[in-house]
Amino acid sequence: MLHKVIIVNGFPGCGKTMLSTIVSAFDRVEIMQYASVIEQMCELSYLDKVDDDVAESMIRMNADLLIYNVMMGRNSNCRISDLSSIFNHNPKEYLRRMSEPGDESIPSIINKSKPILHLTTHMLFPALDLLHKALKDKLIFVELVRHPLYTIIQQEKNFSMFDGPRNQHIRFTHNSENEYNFFSFGREFEFDNANSYEKAIYSIDWYYSKLLSSSHNNSSLIIIPFEIFVKNPDSFIRRLSKDLGSTVNESVSMEMINQKIPRKFIKDSPPLEVYKRFGWEPRTSDSEIEELEKIREKIASNVSKEALFLMDELSNKYVEKYL
Repeated sequence: MLHKVIIVNGFPGCGKTMLSTIVSAFDRVEIMQYASVIEQMCELSYLDKVDDDVAESMIRMNADLLIYNVMMGRNSNCRISDLSSIFNHNPKEYLRRMSEPGDESIPSIINKSKPILHLTTHMLFPALDLLHKALKDKLIFVELVRHPLYTIIQQEKNFSMFDGPRNQHIRFTHNSENEYNFFSFGREFEFDNANSYEKAIYSIDWYYSKLLSSSHNNSSLIIIPFEIFVKNPDSFIRRLSKDLGSTVNESVSMEMINQKIPRKFIKDSPPLEVYKRFGWEPRTSDSEIEELEKIREKIASNVSKEALFLMDELSNKYVEKYL
């Protein structure tokens, strides 16, 4: 049933929810959804715990199920405060879908209206080839990248979630003892001897090392550096419009205004509670360098010299490649 899918992906704290709200405003693009099953299949594949053909089939089947359900209003999020709530994306349309016949009528509706499935995912760049094999030319994979210092605050907070009952990422046991997150594979000793800030750095190193070493030549891939997008978004918006086959309408323009884009300073995002919960603070300086240095000083007081050196290396490589 799937016509096309846009996946907005990135490391925690990179700004995915900001970009996803803009993507949702394009015509035919559905409300953003989280795709735990697809993420889990990619993580199992990374750990070599599932055959590629099984992973590809599960990804295709789940993508079909997600577009099928959203087109008849099933499993719609009605929690008003959530960014993925129908009340943040054309609520009348989704309420209408809930009240109309579904099931057998949905495939023909999908075939006629050609909706675009919209997924917001986490840390799936290492699985890009798998996703491309599964979804082929139906896939638009947007990787939002951001200076690693801006991601560490949220990722440090995430470790309490990773170790708790709400976690939906794949974990594994090592030596029949401790549990580890999928991105810890092969580096268990480092995580055993690290505090939450150092664990955040090691997980960033795992992800960014793959990003920074990639030639980015996959035909499904669009790389968007956060720092450039929020100040000069036009070329990226045109690319999204072209790949989606959807014009830049008034809804897109209004959502960009809501997200304060373009903006003069990187940190001038809207002061949403969800951003504050994950560590966002308003800027206190007109200098982008000073804002970064304040984050680095906080990190330096909580990590070893070796971990700080690793973070500095990643930061320098990020600036060299993307900025």
